[in-house]
Amino acid sequence: MTEISTGQMVRLQRERRGMSTTALATQSGCTARHIELIEHGKRTPSLPLLREIAKVLGVRTAVLLGETPRDSHEPSRPQVSDIERALFASRSLAPDIEPPDAEQLSERVAAARNAWFTSTSRYSILMAALPSLVTDAESLVLDQTPDAHRVATDAYLLARGVLKHLRRVDLAHLAADRAMRFAEESGDPLMVAWAYWNLGQSMLSDDMHQIAYDVARRGIELLDPHVGDGDQRHIKALGALHLLAAIGAARSGDDDEARDTLRGVASRLAARVEDSSGDYDLAFFGPTNVAIHMASVENDTGHPEAVLRIADDIDLRRTPSIERRTTHLAQVARACEDLGDDAASLLHLLRIERECPEELDHKLLLREMVRSLARRARPSWAPEVRFLAERHGIVT
Repeated sequence: MTEISTGQMVRLQRERRGMSTTALATQSGCTARHIELIEHGKRTPSLPLLREIAKVLGVRTAVLLGETPRDSHEPSRPQVSDIERALFASRSLAPDIEPPDAEQLSERVAAARNAWFTSTSRYSILMAALPSLVTDAESLVLDQTPDAHRVATDAYLLARGVLKHLRRVDLAHLAADRAMRFAEESGDPLMVAWAYWNLGQSMLSDDMHQIAYDVARRGIELLDPHVGDGDQRHIKALGALHLLAAIGAARSGDDDEARDTLRGVASRLAARVEDSSGDYDLAFFGPTNVAIHMASVENDTGHPEAVLRIADDIDLRRTPSIERRTTHLAQVARACEDLGDDAASLLHLLRIERECPEELDHKLLLREMVRSLARRARPSWAPEVRFLAERHGIVT
């Protein structure tokens, strides 16, 4: 199947509505020339601009990004459809002869999560692992024990994050809903807090920024009474919820609240934990992640100079999460492109490739950045971007 670029999708949706480039640009807050460059693949839209364009066109941002990922259709390769089948048909599938107990499944979920955050083949590994994790979790909760519900929650917390990055926002919502249901059944305040964080992240990925903010505030309200008697796991979960609230506030238009949250309560909580502690932590909450979120807020609010200024003080080696590192590097690459420094943008794309080559196979905006860079590359570095595109099957 031919990959439809975001620029092509913007043009398609605009023309379906009989809207001119000037009208779309005026309502989106940019110039008609910028819209033309996006539609012709010569500029990559920033996510904040893409959200504004989507709002004007009356579609979700995921539609413009191309929500459904590319399945390889090779018999030996894991497929997104395998995960989809497990999510919808797990109760109708024949159970294993000897389904795992809670401890066994917990170990498998932990191993899969470790691969997701640390392996350069994380997409391939998780696409293969998730179907059985989902079906076994659904089988396990039939026991109706707190341990079973905790493990099932954990499996769906992992599934939501993976599905988001595979651009299946619809399936990510389903996983978030099941994680919340099982967390509440577990009666564990910590798992409930992570389920709220997880649900809020799902809302963010589908442009429901105010709802994400409200979900984060509710999660904070529920967890806060348990932090005093808890440990670093509770501090990290509370900090992660404050980071979610900050991003929700920024994308809802309250930049000041977002910055105040990050510089205030989030930073104070981060000072009480370590970046790489072994405590259960889905968000890798700590000083480095707070700084990454500061850069993210500046990216969301359209301040590329501030993104680069903050990035200068971030040591990505302090976070063990490939996802955190590559997400931040993508924001820096985006900021460099916005400021006209294409060579620096290419440098950060190459760093992403070194961290996890599969990012450039699955992240549509990264692929478009490479495509647009290739179309305007200077002779001195044109071969580098061309070879990068060839390595990932990006048609320029």
